[in-house]
Amino acid sequence: MAVPTTLEDFRRRWEEFGAGVEHEEIADTLGLVPHAVTEDSLSFAMPLVDRLRQAGGMFSATALFGAADLTGTFLAMQVLSEEGKFPLAVQASTSFLANTATGTAVATARLLRAGRTVAVAQVSVTEAEGKHLAEATFTYVLK
Repeated sequence: MAVPTTLEDFRRRWEEFGAGVEHEEIADTLGLVPHAVTEDSLSFAMPLVDRLRQAGGMFSATALFGAADLTGTFLAMQVLSEEGKFPLAVQASTSFLANTATGTAVATARLLRAGRTVAVAQVSVTEAEGKHLAEATFTYVLK
């Protein structure tokens, strides 16, 4: 399988993934929704709601990291699913660049490498208008 080719296909795959999970998933807590796809990336949107705010009213770092992590993982799952392997994150590096107290964050993932045993994803988290909030790189071992 590859990156979804349309937003409709992305939504369908996300719904199928959620239907297969028998417990409340962190994606539910974060409120992630499919946002966009390109030939080599996919994006989730995460609205700023009270449960995701830190004391100053902006996105918590945990929420921004979680959106980046799940976006990179879901992309790797889509690209590598034919292999029957799950991308298990073994290393993450995140830089928090800015924050916002309004609107929606958008996490966009691209695979930098998709090998037989290792995958690497780069994830940019921006606000809806494009201001960079965080940049993350994840290394996955394929299990």
